[in-house]
Amino acid sequence: MYALEAKHLYKNYRTRGKSIEVLRNLSLQVGRGEMVAIMGASGSGKTTLLHNLSGIDVPDSGEIMVNDKELSSFSSEELALFRRSHFGMVFQDFQLLESLSVEENILLPMILDKRDANEQAQRLKKVLGMVGIEELADRGVTELSGGQKQRTAIARAFVQEPELIFADEPTGNLDVQTAENILHCMAELNRETGASMLIVTHDSHVASFCQRVLYMQEGGLR
Repeated sequence: MYALEAKHLYKNYRTRGKSIEVLRNLSLQVGRGEMVAIMGASGSGKTTLLHNLSGIDVPDSGEIMVNDKELSSFSSEELALFRRSHFGMVFQDFQLLESLSVEENILLPMILDKRDANEQAQRLKKVLGMVGIEELADRGVTELSGGQKQRTAIARAFVQEPELIFADEPTGNLDVQTAENILHCMAELNRETGASMLIVTHDSHVASFCQRVLYMQEGGLR
């Protein structure tokens, strides 16, 4: 059984009265515990694919299966709950809330799900240790370096112990050494937790940390 399976995805956007085909008959499987990189030129549809697979957006047609559940079968409310429980997201621009502390940002998915306070405390301790920022829990986001912000975002992605992590250019805003540290952190988390990861990147070095690399071209994968 795959962690994620997509079949025959199509996605068009309309701009200035024209229809632009971004995904065309695209199919993809991600194995359990597998790290997969999606590469391609700027504008090739990598981020569109990630958004469709993660439920941020929906394809015009096709099927996306996660845990034997088809994403299109959910209502918008059901999908939001499913995504919080089963998916973790890591973005290039971190997407942390500056009004919240590191601890609060990490725990936000659990708070939204009204999880037990003891469970929140246990999970927080675990993920802070996993990404190596135990001493930063009480800090404000504006006090953090870029690398610390991304580690916070990674901890948030893992706090619900999801089966799937989606990462969109996770090292794009980081210097070379910090990016290297983040990549080693993500690879170690993959080994420790068994979570599958789908990483969109234009960087071949980032892709080299993955077990499999796919290339987007003309709306499909090769």
